[in-house]
Amino acid sequence: MKKLFIKFLVTLVGFLSLSAGASVIVNCQEAVKAFLAHPAKHTFTVLVSEDQARCWSFIEASNSNLALLARSVERGNRWAAEYLARNLRNLDGGNLEDSLTALGKFSDQRMERFLTFANKGQLSQHEFTDALTMLPLSLGDDQQAQLSALKFRRDMLIHVNRADLFEQKASALKAIDGSISQVRATISASQ
Repeated sequence: MKKLFIKFLVTLVGFLSLSAGASVIVNCQEAVKAFLAHPAKHTFTVLVSEDQARCWSFIEASNSNLALLARSVERGNRWAAEYLARNLRNLDGGNLEDSLTALGKFSDQRMERFLTFANKGQLSQHEFTDALTMLPLSLGDDQQAQLSALKFRRDMLIHVNRADLFEQKASALKAIDGSISQVRATISASQ
């Protein structure tokens, strides 16, 4: 009887553990779906309150989900950009490049907010400067368009005057100025 009771308890605990795991997965799927449909403070809060690593895996594992997130970032959505910045370290290869490019486009619209990601440690120094200097593939063969895009970002940086972002602003200007010099050298070499 005692063995039967112990077996019952072990089975019950196992079932409850599986149910809890399934609940987290369903909650993450729902939270990801809601956030991607409408990235806002309330959907962001729900998403990050779930098991963040598990929920991120639903975005990372799906190219369409990652593309939806990147589009929201490119359009200047601060909550999508913050979520992407927090999870950028989990990406590599083409997904990382696309995400860095999306964050660069985000900076075109919301430079001050972008600088705060680096200030808060949500972006490493390398991720920060790469996002600022990576441009869309569509500009790959057009050095003049690259130069214009980089100058635009530089102009956006000049207008940030918050004292707490001075270090990030200086680092960003250095990175962008370096990229501008490279593009100008390429233009000069081709003439």
